[in-house]
Amino acid sequence: MSNKANTPFWATIWSLLERLSSQIVSFFIGIVLARLLSPTEYGIVGLTTIFISLSNTFVDAGFANGLIRKIDRSEKDLSTAFYFNVVIGLFAYAILWFCSPLIANFFDEPLLIPLVKIIGLSVFLNSLCIVQNAILTSQLNIRLQTIIGFCGQLPAGLIAIALAYNGWGVYALALQTVLAAFIKTVLLWIFAKWRPHEGFSKDSFRYLFNFGSKLLGANLIGTVFNEIYSVIIGKFFTKSELGLFSKANGLSCNVNSVSSGIIQKVALPVLAKYQNSISDLRDHFREVMRLLSMIISPLTAILCFTGRDIIIFLWTDKWLPAVIFFQVLVAGTMWNPIGQLSLSLLQVVNRTGLILKLEFPKKSIYVVIIAIGFQYGVIGIAVAHFFINLVGSAINLYPTKKILQYSYMLQILDLVKYMIIAYPIAWAVTRIFQTDIHLLNIILSTAVYVPAYCLVLYLIRDAIALKYFNKILAKFKKK
Repeated sequence: MSNKANTPFWATIWSLLERLSSQIVSFFIGIVLARLLSPTEYGIVGLTTIFISLSNTFVDAGFANGLIRKIDRSEKDLSTAFYFNVVIGLFAYAILWFCSPLIANFFDEPLLIPLVKIIGLSVFLNSLCIVQNAILTSQLNIRLQTIIGFCGQLPAGLIAIALAYNGWGVYALALQTVLAAFIKTVLLWIFAKWRPHEGFSKDSFRYLFNFGSKLLGANLIGTVFNEIYSVIIGKFFTKSELGLFSKANGLSCNVNSVSSGIIQKVALPVLAKYQNSISDLRDHFREVMRLLSMIISPLTAILCFTGRDIIIFLWTDKWLPAVIFFQVLVAGTMWNPIGQLSLSLLQVVNRTGLILKLEFPKKSIYVVIIAIGFQYGVIGIAVAHFFINLVGSAINLYPTKKILQYSYMLQILDLVKYMIIAYPIAWAVTRIFQTDIHLLNIILSTAVYVPAYCLVLYLIRDAIALKYFNKILAKFKKK
């Protein structure tokens, strides 16, 4: 791929395409699997999520971001990170293996013993390609990551469909996760063209550990609270309710995946280039913030108001109770970009200790919100999730204001401006198209909504919208 393609703008476009293509594949595979499997089966597999997520967070240990941030990274840095990730990957899988009976006893679900052992393999497989992913990200080579991700998801999903059709039930979902991780790892080793060539370096480890350890602490705390809903619902409510919530949450997380993917794969390496100039860093940070808000706000809006049509069309009426969960959860994801980007800024300026410190006031408030939401059942937990996203993002504003002199009010305006435009237009458009044909409602609403949203941005002469509209037009004119 040409160097021209490895620019921030096209890296952003490819990152967006990567996430969207991934979600599209998930959509179609999910349609079939949701029709073949029950909410209870999804709920049982959902019980493994917190343990797998914690393991993956522990294995990464913040080393990947440390490599991305370090402009003068050496081969010793890369090899040291690789050896560490693999050893921790083996250790994490061993813990999952031996703790699987305890997990099964806690949830009173014997199936979790083999499921944890099977899905846990993905943790070790992921440890084998963390460095390769970091290298491609630092090079803004998102195009290759997009292709590899697609090539991993599609065959794994098709095999899972065949297994589910033949009565494999929860094992179809478990094997899908492992197969996708295996294919992705193999392709990254083939096409990223990196192998460890140096030994383990204490100096490299010291730098990466000093950077990543605080980030690891913050990420572990964050992962616990992100996945605690599955534990609470799985322990105190039914497996069917957990399946409905998990499926709705998974669908809403696709939006969060878009924003976090852009931040991780584009914003972090781009902002790292300006870490020695606060004025340049502030200008580029604010531009990325506004661009993210411009993309995420309309995406969450149209998904929220077409949620009922989407879920019934994709998964049939048996998943109808998941609609309200999805609408509440997807609305909450619109607050995430500002919080995620603020934490990336702290990584850029090597203030990962502050990331860890921010977790304590946030999580103290989260406990109170979850406790209140728990009193109102699963819907209360979904609403709690919305407010947790809002509160967490608000707290994350503090370091951005302090480091970049980017005021609270200006950050809020940059975020809320696009919401104020996106949500009323989405509500109006979806009210027009209300037929008995769910797919038609989705297509017509989206077809009218996208140009209407873009037109409003053009009419109010929004600077970010005009800048990127012109970039896209210039690209097509050259063709």
